[in-house]
Amino acid sequence: MIRISLVAVIILLSTACSMQPQTVSSSSSDNWQQHQQRIAQLQDWKLSGKLGFRAPQQGGSAALKWTQEKDNYQLFLSGPFGVGNAKIVGDDKTAEMLYGDTLYRQPPKQLAMQLTGLPLPVDALSWWARGLPSPTQPAATALTTGADGLAVGFDQAGWQLSFSRYRQTDGGLLPGKITGSLNTGVNSSSEDRSYSFKLVISGWKFLEEE
Repeated sequence: MIRISLVAVIILLSTACSMQPQTVSSSSSDNWQQHQQRIAQLQDWKLSGKLGFRAPQQGGSAALKWTQEKDNYQLFLSGPFGVGNAKIVGDDKTAEMLYGDTLYRQPPKQLAMQLTGLPLPVDALSWWARGLPSPTQPAATALTTGADGLAVGFDQAGWQLSFSRYRQTDGGLLPGKITGSLNTGVNSSSEDRSYSFKLVISGWKFLEEE
């Protein structure tokens, strides 16, 4: 009886331990906070890479050169839709795009929709490019970080984002690949309403280096 009781106690203790919430080390969270604070200070930079995008009615890819100075940006896209070049200049409120011989002036989100077909929150993109949630959008959810404190993914503004291929730069660790997907279901005509993009970054440069 004593042996049986001892076994029962061990089983009960094991079960109780397995039901207790798992303790998560705070080191990853601390690393993420430190990383976030450091990278958020990088406001003047350039990146080059390739952007791919897919929307229900269109898709394509383009070589990208992106200059960001505070809230102002300038993007050169070569070969969107396989033809021509586009230059976009603006801030979080206004933007203009020279595409071929035509100049478009629209709010940034509408301009992004016209060029790529994606409903992108343009003011968030400079943050996502650095692997950070945007403070201009509702708080990110489903944040996953690695042991090194770098974001693996999070959800924000309806988009599911993932970050990989981090590399050491003069500004700190920055992602080399960002992917995003947005699924708004189907509309009344049963048309697929899914959107996605992929940004592969080949190089980072910081304006103070020049």
